[in-house]
Amino acid sequence: MRLSSLSNQRAKKLFNIIGWTLLIAVGLSWAITGYSNWYSASILLSYLSFSISDNSLKRIKQLTAPQIILILSAFILSVAIVLSLIQIANNIINNTLQLTGTAKTVSTIIAIIICLYPIKLIFGYIVYKIFTTNEQNKEL
Repeated sequence: MRLSSLSNQRAKKLFNIIGWTLLIAVGLSWAITGYSNWYSASILLSYLSFSISDNSLKRIKQLTAPQIILILSAFILSVAIVLSLIQIANNIINNTLQLTGTAKTVSTIIAIIICLYPIKLIFGYIVYKIFTTNEQNKEL
């Protein structure tokens, strides 16, 4: 086995460990202290770490400028929609339902998952279509 492939495997394993460590740390601190805005950045860092680990970022070099702009615009729009939905859910939980304690924490976690998952699917579909279109054009 060559040295470069061995170091490449170590780097993949390291970034995978970093991603899981960030996710576990966010999950534990979220369960203990409740939701905070910095968790969003930590989750993005763990996603980036997993992307580095499985070489997904190398495919970005093959994209054209309009495709990158479309992905960034979709990401910004997705984040804006998710944060708006979370704020609405937070307002309903705090002001309308006036939940406290464990019921508030569980409701907040459920609301965030419900808000996040449909947007994740839509954003993932957009990225998938861009990459598959790019690969189909590359084959022609």
